[in-house]
Amino acid sequence: MGNGFTKGVIIGGLIVASISLAMNNNLMSTRGRKRMMKSGKRLLKRTGNMVSDITGVFR
Repeated sequence: MGNGFTKGVIIGGLIVASISLAMNNNLMSTRGRKRMMKSGKRLLKRTGNMVSDITGVFR
């Protein structure tokens, strides 16, 4: 449990930091914000595909 919890806290912290940076208009340009959103969508798509493959293996 400790390993998964630590990993979740680290990933959650990174997500919160990136969201707060994207919300603050003074620190980030629109181009950088769009680039971050694009990479985030790509990451979510990859992890979703990976999870579906893993669940397919266990079925």
